[in-house]
Amino acid sequence: MMATMLKKDEHCPSVSTIIVNFNGKELLESCVGALLATKYPNFEIIVVDNASTDGSVRSLEKMFGVHSKLKIVENQENLGHAEGCNIGAREAKGRYFVFLDSDTEPKDEDWLWELVRVMESDESIGVAQAKVVLAEDPRRLDYVCMGIDALGTWTATYGLKEEELEENFEILAASSGCCIVNRDVFYEVGGFDSDYFIYDDDTDLSLRARLLGYRVLLVPSSVIVHHGSVMRGIDQNTVYHSAKNRICTLLKNFEFRNLWWRFLVLSFLMSMVSVGFLVLKKSSEAKATLKGLLSSMTGFRSIWVKRVLIQSRRRVRDFELIDKGFIRNDVQPTLQDFRLKLRLMSMR
Repeated sequence: MMATMLKKDEHCPSVSTIIVNFNGKELLESCVGALLATKYPNFEIIVVDNASTDGSVRSLEKMFGVHSKLKIVENQENLGHAEGCNIGAREAKGRYFVFLDSDTEPKDEDWLWELVRVMESDESIGVAQAKVVLAEDPRRLDYVCMGIDALGTWTATYGLKEEELEENFEILAASSGCCIVNRDVFYEVGGFDSDYFIYDDDTDLSLRARLLGYRVLLVPSSVIVHHGSVMRGIDQNTVYHSAKNRICTLLKNFEFRNLWWRFLVLSFLMSMVSVGFLVLKKSSEAKATLKGLLSSMTGFRSIWVKRVLIQSRRRVRDFELIDKGFIRNDVQPTLQDFRLKLRLMSMR
Protein backbone atom coordinates (compact mmCIF):
# COMPACT_ATOMS: atom_id res chain seq x y z
CA MET A 1 0.00 0.00 0.00
CA MET A 2 2.69 2.47 0.97
CA ALA A 3 4.75 1.49 -2.06
CA THR A 4 1.94 2.81 -4.23
CA MET A 5 1.84 6.06 -2.33
CA LEU A 6 5.59 6.62 -2.50
CA LYS A 7 5.31 6.43 -6.27
CA LYS A 8 3.29 9.45 -7.36
CA ASP A 9 1.49 8.03 -10.37
CA GLU A 10 -2.03 7.59 -11.69
CA HIS A 11 -2.56 4.45 -9.61
CA CYS A 12 -2.82 6.45 -6.39
CA PRO A 13 -6.21 6.36 -4.60
CA SER A 14 -8.93 8.51 -6.11
CA VAL A 15 -10.04 11.58 -4.15
CA SER A 16 -13.17 13.67 -4.41
CA THR A 17 -12.80 17.20 -3.05
CA ILE A 18 -16.21 18.56 -2.04
CA ILE A 19 -16.92 22.26 -1.54
CA VAL A 20 -20.27 23.62 -0.40
CA ASN A 21 -20.86 27.22 -1.45
CA PHE A 22 -23.42 29.88 -0.64
CA ASN A 23 -22.75 33.36 -2.01
CA GLY A 24 -18.99 33.08 -1.72
CA LYS A 25 -18.10 33.86 -5.32
CA GLU A 26 -14.74 35.63 -5.00
CA LEU A 27 -13.19 33.30 -2.45
CA LEU A 28 -14.67 30.28 -4.22
CA GLU A 29 -12.93 31.25 -7.45
CA SER A 30 -9.61 31.46 -5.63
CA CYS A 31 -10.22 28.16 -3.86
CA VAL A 32 -11.08 26.23 -7.02
CA GLY A 33 -8.19 27.79 -8.92
CA ALA A 34 -5.72 26.72 -6.23
CA LEU A 35 -7.20 23.22 -6.10
CA LEU A 36 -6.81 22.75 -9.83
CA ALA A 37 -3.08 23.41 -9.38
CA THR A 38 -2.82 20.51 -6.93
CA LYS A 39 -0.07 18.02 -7.82
CA TYR A 40 -2.15 14.87 -7.43
CA PRO A 41 -3.06 12.88 -10.54
CA ASN A 42 -6.31 11.26 -9.45
CA PHE A 43 -8.79 13.74 -7.99
CA GLU A 44 -11.98 15.59 -8.83
CA ILE A 45 -13.57 18.76 -7.49
CA ILE A 46 -17.29 18.86 -6.75
CA VAL A 47 -18.81 22.24 -5.96
CA VAL A 48 -22.26 22.04 -4.42
CA ASP A 49 -23.93 25.43 -4.73
CA ASN A 50 -26.77 26.15 -2.29
CA ALA A 51 -28.82 28.42 -4.57
CA SER A 52 -26.37 31.32 -4.45
CA THR A 53 -27.63 34.69 -5.67
CA ASP A 54 -24.22 36.28 -6.28
CA GLY A 55 -23.49 34.56 -9.59
CA SER A 56 -21.10 32.01 -8.08
CA VAL A 57 -21.92 29.24 -10.55
CA ARG A 58 -21.84 31.39 -13.70
CA SER A 59 -18.55 32.87 -12.51
CA LEU A 60 -16.99 29.41 -12.12
CA GLU A 61 -18.26 28.35 -15.52
CA LYS A 62 -16.85 31.50 -17.12
CA MET A 63 -13.48 31.21 -15.39
CA PHE A 64 -12.84 27.46 -15.74
CA GLY A 65 -15.17 26.38 -18.55
CA VAL A 66 -15.83 22.68 -18.95
CA HIS A 67 -12.94 21.33 -16.90
CA SER A 68 -12.50 17.57 -16.67
CA LYS A 69 -11.77 17.73 -12.94
CA LEU A 70 -14.59 20.12 -12.00
CA LYS A 71 -18.25 19.27 -11.48
CA ILE A 72 -20.87 21.76 -10.29
CA VAL A 73 -24.09 20.68 -8.56
CA GLU A 74 -26.76 23.38 -8.31
CA ASN A 75 -29.33 23.06 -5.54
CA GLN A 76 -32.64 24.85 -6.04
CA GLU A 77 -32.64 26.03 -2.43
CA ASN A 78 -30.17 26.47 0.40
CA LEU A 79 -30.06 23.02 2.00
CA GLY A 80 -27.27 23.91 4.42
CA HIS A 81 -23.67 22.84 4.74
CA ALA A 82 -24.33 19.38 6.16
CA GLU A 83 -26.73 18.23 3.46
CA GLY A 84 -24.61 19.99 0.84
CA CYS A 85 -21.70 17.76 1.87
CA ASN A 86 -23.93 14.69 1.65
CA ILE A 87 -25.08 15.67 -1.83
CA GLY A 88 -21.47 16.12 -2.90
CA ALA A 89 -20.59 12.70 -1.47
CA ARG A 90 -23.40 11.07 -3.45
CA GLU A 91 -21.96 12.58 -6.64
CA ALA A 92 -18.39 11.63 -5.74
CA LYS A 93 -16.39 8.79 -7.25
CA GLY A 94 -13.35 8.92 -4.98
CA ARG A 95 -12.09 6.40 -2.49
CA TYR A 96 -11.59 9.36 -0.17
CA PHE A 97 -13.73 12.44 0.36
CA VAL A 98 -12.08 15.76 1.18
CA PHE A 99 -14.45 18.38 2.58
CA LEU A 100 -13.18 21.90 2.11
CA ASP A 101 -14.66 25.30 2.95
CA SER A 102 -15.05 27.71 0.05
CA ASP A 103 -13.04 30.40 1.89
CA THR A 104 -9.90 28.26 2.10
CA GLU A 105 -7.10 27.32 -0.26
CA PRO A 106 -4.09 24.99 -0.05
CA LYS A 107 -0.76 26.57 0.81
CA ASP A 108 1.21 24.33 -1.55
CA GLU A 109 0.69 21.81 -4.35
CA ASP A 110 1.38 18.65 -2.30
CA TRP A 111 -1.24 19.18 0.40
CA LEU A 112 -3.42 16.33 -0.87
CA TRP A 113 -0.55 13.84 -1.08
CA GLU A 114 0.14 14.41 2.60
CA LEU A 115 -3.46 13.70 3.62
CA VAL A 116 -3.81 10.59 1.46
CA ARG A 117 -0.45 9.21 2.59
CA VAL A 118 -1.57 9.29 6.21
CA MET A 119 -4.94 7.70 5.43
CA GLU A 120 -3.27 4.91 3.46
CA SER A 121 -0.79 4.19 6.25
CA ASP A 122 -3.32 2.82 8.75
CA GLU A 123 -6.86 1.56 8.16
CA SER A 124 -7.84 2.51 11.72
CA ILE A 125 -7.67 6.20 10.67
CA GLY A 126 -11.16 7.19 9.59
CA VAL A 127 -10.78 10.96 9.42
CA ALA A 128 -7.83 13.36 9.20
CA GLN A 129 -7.55 17.14 9.16
CA ALA A 130 -5.05 19.43 7.51
CA LYS A 131 -3.32 22.14 9.54
CA VAL A 132 -5.37 25.28 8.95
CA VAL A 133 -3.69 28.67 9.34
CA LEU A 134 -5.08 32.20 9.31
CA ALA A 135 -4.87 34.17 6.07
CA GLU A 136 -4.18 37.43 7.92
CA ASP A 137 -1.23 35.79 9.67
CA PRO A 138 -0.17 32.40 8.26
CA ARG A 139 2.16 31.94 11.23
CA ARG A 140 -0.93 31.51 13.43
CA LEU A 141 -3.26 28.52 13.69
CA ASP A 142 -6.96 28.46 13.07
CA TYR A 143 -9.09 26.09 15.16
CA VAL A 144 -8.01 22.51 15.82
CA CYS A 145 -10.34 20.42 17.99
CA MET A 146 -7.94 18.89 20.49
CA GLY A 147 -10.98 17.82 22.53
CA ILE A 148 -14.29 19.10 23.82
CA ASP A 149 -15.36 20.23 27.24
CA ALA A 150 -18.34 18.81 29.13
CA LEU A 151 -20.77 20.81 26.99
CA GLY A 152 -19.25 20.20 23.57
CA THR A 153 -17.15 23.34 23.09
CA TRP A 154 -13.82 22.77 21.38
CA THR A 155 -10.62 23.03 23.40
CA ALA A 156 -8.81 24.57 20.47
CA THR A 157 -5.58 26.13 19.23
CA TYR A 158 -6.81 29.40 17.74
CA GLY A 159 -4.01 31.95 17.44
CA LEU A 160 -1.15 29.68 18.51
CA LYS A 161 2.06 29.64 16.47
CA GLU A 162 1.66 27.18 13.61
CA GLU A 163 5.18 25.83 14.13
CA GLU A 164 4.05 24.32 17.44
CA LEU A 165 2.23 21.60 15.50
CA GLU A 166 4.68 19.73 13.31
CA GLU A 167 3.99 16.03 13.98
CA ASN A 168 0.88 13.96 13.27
CA PHE A 169 -1.20 13.38 16.38
CA GLU A 170 -4.72 12.38 17.39
CA ILE A 171 -7.46 14.93 17.93
CA LEU A 172 -11.06 14.40 18.91
CA ALA A 173 -12.70 15.89 15.82
CA ALA A 174 -11.67 17.15 12.40
CA SER A 175 -12.89 20.47 11.05
CA SER A 176 -14.76 20.34 7.76
CA GLY A 177 -12.72 23.43 6.89
CA CYS A 178 -10.41 20.79 5.42
CA CYS A 179 -10.68 17.14 6.34
CA ILE A 180 -10.34 13.84 4.53
CA VAL A 181 -12.68 10.93 5.23
CA ASN A 182 -12.46 7.34 4.06
CA ARG A 183 -15.48 6.76 1.81
CA ASP A 184 -16.48 3.53 3.58
CA VAL A 185 -16.17 5.18 6.99
CA PHE A 186 -18.30 8.12 5.84
CA TYR A 187 -21.17 5.82 4.94
CA GLU A 188 -20.65 3.56 7.94
CA VAL A 189 -21.16 6.50 10.32
CA GLY A 190 -24.12 7.75 8.27
CA GLY A 191 -22.61 10.87 6.71
CA PHE A 192 -23.35 14.35 8.01
CA ASP A 193 -26.58 14.88 9.93
CA SER A 194 -28.61 17.06 7.55
CA ASP A 195 -30.74 18.37 10.44
CA TYR A 196 -27.71 20.34 11.65
CA PHE A 197 -27.83 22.58 8.55
CA ILE A 198 -24.60 24.33 9.59
CA TYR A 199 -22.18 24.39 12.56
CA ASP A 200 -20.99 21.48 14.70
CA ASP A 201 -21.89 18.99 11.96
CA ASP A 202 -18.20 18.14 11.64
CA THR A 203 -17.83 17.58 15.40
CA ASP A 204 -20.81 15.23 15.31
CA LEU A 205 -19.44 13.29 12.32
CA SER A 206 -16.03 12.83 13.94
CA LEU A 207 -17.52 11.86 17.28
CA ARG A 208 -19.65 9.17 15.65
CA ALA A 209 -16.55 7.86 13.86
CA ARG A 210 -14.76 7.83 17.21
CA LEU A 211 -17.58 5.83 18.82
CA LEU A 212 -17.14 3.20 16.09
CA GLY A 213 -13.46 2.91 16.96
CA TYR A 214 -11.86 4.99 14.21
CA ARG A 215 -9.03 7.39 14.90
CA VAL A 216 -9.01 11.07 13.95
CA LEU A 217 -5.66 12.71 13.18
CA LEU A 218 -4.19 16.13 12.51
CA VAL A 219 -1.71 16.17 9.61
CA PRO A 220 0.49 19.30 9.95
CA SER A 221 2.39 18.60 6.72
CA SER A 222 -0.79 19.44 4.81
CA VAL A 223 -1.43 23.18 5.21
CA ILE A 224 -4.59 25.08 4.32
CA VAL A 225 -5.07 28.86 4.51
CA HIS A 226 -8.40 30.10 5.89
CA HIS A 227 -9.79 33.49 4.93
CA GLY A 228 -12.73 33.46 7.34
CA SER A 229 -12.99 35.17 10.72
CA VAL A 230 -14.36 34.61 14.21
CA MET A 231 -17.13 37.13 13.48
CA ARG A 232 -18.60 34.91 10.80
CA GLY A 233 -22.01 33.53 11.63
CA ILE A 234 -22.86 35.60 14.70
CA ASP A 235 -26.46 36.39 13.78
CA GLN A 236 -29.84 35.04 14.77
CA ASN A 237 -29.85 32.24 12.20
CA THR A 238 -26.51 30.75 13.12
CA VAL A 239 -27.02 31.39 16.85
CA TYR A 240 -30.08 29.17 16.52
CA HIS A 241 -28.26 26.39 14.68
CA SER A 242 -25.31 26.54 17.06
CA ALA A 243 -27.58 26.12 20.09
CA LYS A 244 -29.71 23.44 18.45
CA ASN A 245 -26.79 21.41 17.22
CA ARG A 246 -24.86 21.57 20.49
CA ILE A 247 -27.85 20.05 22.29
CA CYS A 248 -28.34 17.45 19.56
CA THR A 249 -24.72 16.29 19.66
CA LEU A 250 -24.97 15.68 23.40
CA LEU A 251 -28.29 13.85 23.20
CA LYS A 252 -27.23 11.56 20.37
CA ASN A 253 -23.70 10.58 21.29
CA PHE A 254 -23.19 10.44 25.06
CA GLU A 255 -24.02 7.57 27.36
CA PHE A 256 -26.85 8.49 29.71
CA ARG A 257 -24.66 8.59 32.82
CA ASN A 258 -22.63 11.37 31.17
CA LEU A 259 -25.55 12.98 29.41
CA TRP A 260 -28.09 14.09 31.97
CA TRP A 261 -25.96 16.57 33.93
CA ARG A 262 -24.35 17.94 30.77
CA PHE A 263 -27.78 18.58 29.31
CA LEU A 264 -28.98 20.37 32.44
CA VAL A 265 -25.88 22.58 32.72
CA LEU A 266 -25.91 23.45 29.00
CA SER A 267 -29.61 24.30 29.16
CA PHE A 268 -29.00 26.61 32.10
CA LEU A 269 -26.08 28.37 30.41
CA MET A 270 -28.01 28.81 27.17
CA SER A 271 -30.82 30.39 29.15
CA MET A 272 -28.31 32.80 30.70
CA VAL A 273 -26.91 33.64 27.26
CA SER A 274 -30.43 34.42 26.08
CA VAL A 275 -30.80 36.81 29.02
CA GLY A 276 -27.46 38.37 28.08
CA PHE A 277 -28.70 38.98 24.54
CA LEU A 278 -31.79 40.68 25.94
CA VAL A 279 -29.61 42.95 28.09
CA LEU A 280 -27.71 43.88 24.94
CA LYS A 281 -31.06 44.55 23.24
CA LYS A 282 -30.50 41.68 20.83
CA SER A 283 -34.00 40.24 21.04
CA SER A 284 -33.73 38.25 17.80
CA GLU A 285 -30.59 36.46 19.03
CA ALA A 286 -32.20 35.87 22.44
CA LYS A 287 -35.20 34.22 20.79
CA ALA A 288 -32.94 32.20 18.50
CA THR A 289 -30.98 30.84 21.48
CA LEU A 290 -34.17 29.76 23.26
CA LYS A 291 -35.53 28.27 20.05
CA GLY A 292 -32.34 26.23 19.69
CA LEU A 293 -32.67 25.04 23.28
CA LEU A 294 -36.32 24.08 22.84
CA SER A 295 -35.51 22.16 19.65
CA SER A 296 -34.55 19.19 21.84
CA MET A 297 -38.23 18.97 22.76
CA THR A 298 -39.79 19.70 19.39
CA GLY A 299 -37.38 17.34 17.64
CA PHE A 300 -37.16 14.76 20.41
CA ARG A 301 -38.56 11.84 18.40
CA SER A 302 -36.08 12.29 15.55
CA ILE A 303 -33.14 12.79 17.91
CA TRP A 304 -34.09 9.73 19.95
CA VAL A 305 -34.25 7.49 16.86
CA LYS A 306 -30.74 8.61 15.92
CA ARG A 307 -29.54 8.09 19.48
CA VAL A 308 -30.82 4.52 19.63
CA LEU A 309 -28.97 3.64 16.41
CA ILE A 310 -25.70 5.29 17.47
CA GLN A 311 -25.70 3.77 20.95
CA SER A 312 -26.52 0.28 19.61
CA ARG A 313 -23.52 0.34 17.26
CA ARG A 314 -20.88 2.02 19.39
CA ARG A 315 -17.64 0.15 20.14
CA VAL A 316 -16.00 2.81 22.31
CA ARG A 317 -17.28 3.90 25.70
CA ASP A 318 -17.34 7.50 26.89
CA PHE A 319 -14.82 6.83 29.63
CA GLU A 320 -12.23 5.76 27.04
CA LEU A 321 -12.44 9.17 25.36
CA ILE A 322 -12.47 10.89 28.75
CA ASP A 323 -9.38 8.95 29.89
CA LYS A 324 -7.52 10.07 26.75
CA GLY A 325 -8.43 13.70 27.40
CA PHE A 326 -10.62 14.04 24.31
CA ILE A 327 -13.70 14.73 26.45
CA ARG A 328 -13.34 16.91 29.54
CA ASN A 329 -15.65 17.27 32.51
CA ASP A 330 -15.14 21.02 33.00
CA VAL A 331 -17.02 23.84 31.24
CA GLN A 332 -14.33 26.53 31.01
CA PRO A 333 -14.11 26.58 27.17
CA THR A 334 -17.91 26.94 26.95
CA LEU A 335 -17.88 29.89 29.34
CA GLN A 336 -15.10 31.52 27.34
CA ASP A 337 -16.99 30.93 24.10
CA PHE A 338 -20.22 32.41 25.46
CA ARG A 339 -18.38 35.47 26.80
CA LEU A 340 -16.66 35.97 23.43
CA LYS A 341 -19.94 35.82 21.51
CA LEU A 342 -21.68 38.19 23.87
CA ARG A 343 -18.75 40.64 23.66
CA LEU A 344 -18.71 40.49 19.85
CA MET A 345 -22.46 41.00 19.72
CA SER A 346 -22.17 44.05 21.99
CA MET A 347 -19.72 45.59 19.50
CA ARG A 348 -22.12 45.31 16.56
